Amino acid sequence: MQDRSKQNVKVIDVSHHNTINDWKKIAADGVKAVYIKLTEGKSYVDEDAYKNYLGAKNAGLRVGFYCYSHCTNDYKKEVDFFLSKLGKMKPDLPHCLDLEENKGQSKAKVNAFALAWLGYIQKKTAITPILYTGFSFLSNFTSAVATRYPLWVARYAAGSKRPIGFSNPGDSKLWNRWAMFQFTDEGRIDGIRGNVDVNEMDLAFFKSIDAGVVLTGDANPPSSYQKGDNGVGVKELQQKLMKLGYDLPKYKDDGSYGDETVSAVKALQKKNGLTVDGIAGETTLEKIDELLEDLEKPREEDLPKVTSLGDRYAVQVKAKKDIGVYKYANLSKNFRTLKEGTVFSVYGYTYAAWAVPGGFVQMKDVEPLPVTLITGGLNKEMEVTFRSFLKAEGIDAELNLYAKGNPSAEIMAAGLNLVKVKQFLGKNNWWYETK
Repeated sequence: MQDRSKQNVKVIDVSHHNTINDWKKIAADGVKAVYIKLTEGKSYVDEDAYKNYLGAKNAGLRVGFYCYSHCTNDYKKEVDFFLSKLGKMKPDLPHCLDLEENKGQSKAKVNAFALAWLGYIQKKTAITPILYTGFSFLSNFTSAVATRYPLWVARYAAGSKRPIGFSNPGDSKLWNRWAMFQFTDEGRIDGIRGNVDVNEMDLAFFKSIDAGVVLTGDANPPSSYQKGDNGVGVKELQQKLMKLGYDLPKYKDDGSYGDETVSAVKALQKKNGLTVDGIAGETTLEKIDELLEDLEKPREEDLPKVTSLGDRYAVQVKAKKDIGVYKYANLSKNFRTLKEGTVFSVYGYTYAAWAVPGGFVQMKDVEPLPVTLITGGLNKEMEVTFRSFLKAEGIDAELNLYAKGNPSAEIMAAGLNLVKVKQFLGKNNWWYETK
């Protein structure tokens, strides 16, 4: 994942464990935003949440909230409890799922819980949430669906350099960028007594969600946005409208629900047979998400046919450089990166791409690793058949014959040539093994 940058935004996260003396001093120390612990599980409210909210808002800081989650809970009860305690408080940042313990659950159950939690709160609020977790916990997330949600990752350096932290958290098998990086839990900020968690928010991500600092109340979930509303939810609504082709030429995604946004919402409602009132209520928001999902699906005619290899004929390749893993076989939607030198298996192919778990890589970006196969009991007639096959397929591989004892042959091949040789041997029921 990417390195830290001086251009990024300084963010802290706090709970009742922190002693806040002066929010104005915190803002003056370069902090632009704060994430506040609101709830834990389905029954605990942080005792300082509301006080921290008012102090941060009055100091001009952008505010977001997180739930420290327990994956053994009912995800709906956690989200509903979180939103009920949020009440009329107005967040400026996306809601956050803090998930850093597996509670003895399998990776599959951790994945299922996280995706259900994140999807449910997104449906209830129309705001794409973010996921917070520690770097060592990232391996628990194995589904590419999780990359729909921005990553807030924590990793600290050891020893005397700990407050400074790593320049980047390291690599993830799923995410190729972090939205926020918590690089120390021993930060020192003016206005806070003792240590505090300090983060960098990626500048591009900050710009994509920033709608300023607002104090106005908002409708209780499920969300309903209308003229006069503002904030991160309105900003995301405007971005979705523009993605669907509804023009907002003057104000674009400024986070304020004005006449321009009302007109765009009315146009969408009219086109899709909804009540034309200019209010982005639950039905309209669901329709927008449905339309976006359809828009992002590649058309069947755009997707080249994938030939499956399965486990039996899977081959190994090595990345020649840092390469992208794409969601679709038409090489659209790059969703993660594999580092140069990474060796991995491929399980299918198109005319120009290898299929890997969760996506595709371009053939030109990887080097197939050669494998030596040994056959046994190869008589003269079989040798002729084997050589004819190699010539017909244009496989430039040397067939080494050994006549002593039980006649055998040895051949080295890689990539699709290796697949073809294996399939030939299998079709003819000739025994072989890997050297």
